[in-house]
Amino acid sequence: MTAPNQPAATSPAGSIYDLGYRHYEGVRHGRLYAMWSLYVESLRGVWGFGRPTTAKAAPFIILGIYSLLAIVQLAFSSVFAQAMARGDTVELLTYANYFATLSPFIVLFCIAQGPEVVCRDQRYSVLPLYLTRALSAVDYAVAKIAAFTTSLFVALMVPMIALFIGDVLMKADAFQAIGDEIPHFLPAIPASFLIALGLAAISLALSSFSPRRAYSAMGLVAYFLILEAVLASVFAIGVESSLEWTSRIKLLGPTSALSGANDWFFGIRPDPKTFGEVLGADAYLGAALLSVLVFTSILLLKYRRVRS
Repeated sequence: MTAPNQPAATSPAGSIYDLGYRHYEGVRHGRLYAMWSLYVESLRGVWGFGRPTTAKAAPFIILGIYSLLAIVQLAFSSVFAQAMARGDTVELLTYANYFATLSPFIVLFCIAQGPEVVCRDQRYSVLPLYLTRALSAVDYAVAKIAAFTTSLFVALMVPMIALFIGDVLMKADAFQAIGDEIPHFLPAIPASFLIALGLAAISLALSSFSPRRAYSAMGLVAYFLILEAVLASVFAIGVESSLEWTSRIKLLGPTSALSGANDWFFGIRPDPKTFGEVLGADAYLGAALLSVLVFTSILLLKYRRVRS
């Protein structure tokens, strides 16, 4: 039975409305604007902005740990200055040796946040959507590597700035100290940029082969940590056996090559205890630049195979 005051099921009781779908008539900003937008969103994603608090925990905690010693040196700059005035020997961290001392934490940053940059788009199959309009596959890869390089560069420069302020505060005349300290600080900028670019190229190239963050993170652990440990063991055995060729094996290390290249910007020779006495900083600079070229090419080739 039909309920009272209700039309029968066969009566035309519904209404159809013409919603009038319209085409977009606004300004189309084009390819560069699309790359910039992707760069900004990727940069925000690395640091967890626009996402829950848990997404911000890993990058900021790792950054804090990496910068801790520089901040401590800044906080106790007056104490160190008084100790040096008395003639005491004080071992201070410098622009040249900071990355080599604390590089495992930057590697941890790459392992935690590198897969975040590229894996989500593959896992949720949104990558073809990016490539249906102004963006090309190469544009996508360039925007991603630029965003992660910027994030790493910021992370690397935070302790450098803390060291700069601390060194200035150790001097009696702060204004004169700024002028004296700037020439020592300036090499840290290109050195940090090369390290950031090298680590970003490696991290994204390896992470792009899996849509799963866990698998990508394991691949980065294997390449950054296990490979570096194996090379260090071979180097130590070679030193004990007086094998000169083992000094060249450090060129294959992802972080050791960047550490040696870092010394080139400061005009110092890599530590013989760590790198051996066969090669100078020029060789490690060449190895670092070659690594950037190889892994950037791998990343670009990987995304050129993606169909829109």
